[in-house]
Amino acid sequence: MILLAIVLGLGGPYYHDASACLVIDGKVIAFAEEERFSRRKHHKDSRSCAAAAAYCLSEVGVTLAQVDEIAIAFNPAWPTPSDTCTDADLIAELLDPGLFGHHRPRQVTVVEHHLAHAASAFHPSGFADAAVLVVDGSGDGVSATLAHGTAAGCRVLRQFPFSQSLGWFYETVAEHLGLGNWTSAGMLMGLAGYGNPDRYQLDFLTPGAGGYHLDLSRYGIRPDERVEDQYTDLRYYRRLKTAYATAYTGLGIPPHRRARTYTGGRIVPDTGFRPEHADLAASAQRLLEQCLTELAREALAATGATRLCVAGGVGLNCSANGRLASLPGVEDLFVQPAAGDAGCAIGAALEVALRRGDLALPGPAMTTAALGPAFTAGTVRALLDDYGLSYRDHGDNLPTAAAGQIALGRTVGWFQGRMEAGPRALGRRSILADPHRTHTRDHINNRIKHREPWRPLAPALLDDAAPALIGTSTPYPFMIVARPATEAARTAIPAAVHTDGTLRPQTVPRDDTDPYARLLASFAEQTGRPPALLNTSFNHEAEPIVCTPRDAVATFAASPLDALAIGPFLVRKDRLR
Repeated sequence: MILLAIVLGLGGPYYHDASACLVIDGKVIAFAEEERFSRRKHHKDSRSCAAAAAYCLSEVGVTLAQVDEIAIAFNPAWPTPSDTCTDADLIAELLDPGLFGHHRPRQVTVVEHHLAHAASAFHPSGFADAAVLVVDGSGDGVSATLAHGTAAGCRVLRQFPFSQSLGWFYETVAEHLGLGNWTSAGMLMGLAGYGNPDRYQLDFLTPGAGGYHLDLSRYGIRPDERVEDQYTDLRYYRRLKTAYATAYTGLGIPPHRRARTYTGGRIVPDTGFRPEHADLAASAQRLLEQCLTELAREALAATGATRLCVAGGVGLNCSANGRLASLPGVEDLFVQPAAGDAGCAIGAALEVALRRGDLALPGPAMTTAALGPAFTAGTVRALLDDYGLSYRDHGDNLPTAAAGQIALGRTVGWFQGRMEAGPRALGRRSILADPHRTHTRDHINNRIKHREPWRPLAPALLDDAAPALIGTSTPYPFMIVARPATEAARTAIPAAVHTDGTLRPQTVPRDDTDPYARLLASFAEQTGRPPALLNTSFNHEAEPIVCTPRDAVATFAASPLDALAIGPFLVRKDRLR
């Protein structure tokens, strides 16, 4: 009998972005976010990782009782150091015994939150030596970490406390402008492209050699104030939000509450913005980038490394990552595609595997995020038949048929293979369209996604088209690093170019066995234009990315998508009327 070393990592400990990752013999076998199963965005207000964990175990047919070690990505006893947790109620909250034959693990291994983030970036990077930068709202009392990644793992060099949080700074700007709470901070990045970053001086946050310094003394919070006892009950967080609101209001920008109307069965938000809103967004974005740049320089200098790894919720900021990628001294950049708290499941599992001797570093580089559930053609066909949908089985020619629809200007839901990890659709659960047609981008934002018209959509392109469109042959497989658009890109794929002249590409290797790569190639053959498509996540504004065929069909039916390419089948709306 061959004995396998099985580790289960659990992410999202702070009542959002719960997830699970299964690592066997040091290799990531499966990863999924709980929201994809609960159908509740970010799986807010719950720690349960049970459905995601059950999926991961089912991928290889093992039970929870057969798992050698379970890792969680936070310290429930904070600020008291702890290596393990034996709290039966907490463990049952994370892993509902009802889904696991009533098995109740007696303990779980504690991996400090920022170490889990750091491991999620460095361990799968493929780098032998790298500087590691973790920046988020906060976790286990820390908001930023500089570390050195080597064959021995990640060694923490310096940390910034939660009272110096860059993630919370950025989040409060988004909230002040009416863009939503922390779950919507990414909207600010898109709005920033429309603003003037010189208009507002946010002098309470100062970048400088070695990092940055936050001083909100004018607004009631001194940087030397002892606030550790206000962390876990969120008193400090509430005080911080009040302080920032006062600061932004003092700039002449009162808190904005966007009007919402109820139209056609949907709540439709006000998607407009005023110049001062865009200017504040631009000022905040530039300041964030300046602070991150100083942190990265410090990490690179302290480690002597030429490679940089990034994780933490702020690591989802494509524009900032583009700035880091262009820093002198950065030869290679790896950003964990699930950079937020969900990705901590990957880091916690890999960190424990390293400690157990199951993982040797450097390991193979993570080149795909396709780690979630897949469904057979038979399962998809049965569902389509149950719904009474008319479809055509194109077999291996499905990419050609779907490309033909896109070439005609139609929007296509694309559901193929294993679901991707992270918040960016990467050709497994995508909505695809012609990037040459800007009105199609506007149609997707307005009618399909029901979101702000100023939010950019991204291009997916074959890697051999990258030099012409993004000016480099460096792979960008995860749509998480912004690049300046070339003149060729502005002409050929204008719908994917943001107003600031950047795009956030996903490069795809040319591969005749990959339906996604074949789709891109076929689109180029049918149109005579570059092998590039407009790509956004397959969901509407109130739901997570679709996971199952049933999710895909429901979203397709409820939206003005023209066609659904699911498995080998193509469903067209014009044939359903």
